[in-house]
Amino acid sequence: MTPRKEIFIKAKEALMTIPQLELVDFNRKQFESEDFPSLFVAALISIPNIEYETMTEEGQTGTATVTVTLFCRDGWMDQHNGTADPDHGLMEIDLLDAIAEKLQFLAGTQFSPLQQVNDAEETVDMGGMFAYAQTFDTRIRRKLGRRYTNRTITH
Repeated sequence: MTPRKEIFIKAKEALMTIPQLELVDFNRKQFESEDFPSLFVAALISIPNIEYETMTEEGQTGTATVTVTLFCRDGWMDQHNGTADPDHGLMEIDLLDAIAEKLQFLAGTQFSPLQQVNDAEETVDMGGMFAYAQTFDTRIRRKLGRRYTNRTITH
């Protein structure tokens, strides 16, 4: 398994424990398709950037950026003008905090603990949807296939 796969699987497992999330998936730009229903409260995970350094013994280390984008709809949980939501229509802030709590310091065998480095509102043009991006960094390590094989020689 590659570090990218391990990060995604571990992050997805952690986020699936948040009951308010209806969809947790790899970000394949699903919400940009008109065929995809945008009625979900969703967390889409992407790993857009890994910077590698080559090490000895066919190894690599690097820094990976992990972005979790939270999508939620306007009026979710009755939180529009004259809101009936006791949290003043700001439940997505609680959800952002829950995501950060689940992912901060999450670690795997091929990646060190995630550390949150950014939290920003995304601009989306999807009729009543809001998006918030949280960015985490981690150090990864992996072994590549051996380029050379050991052989014994006799003389």
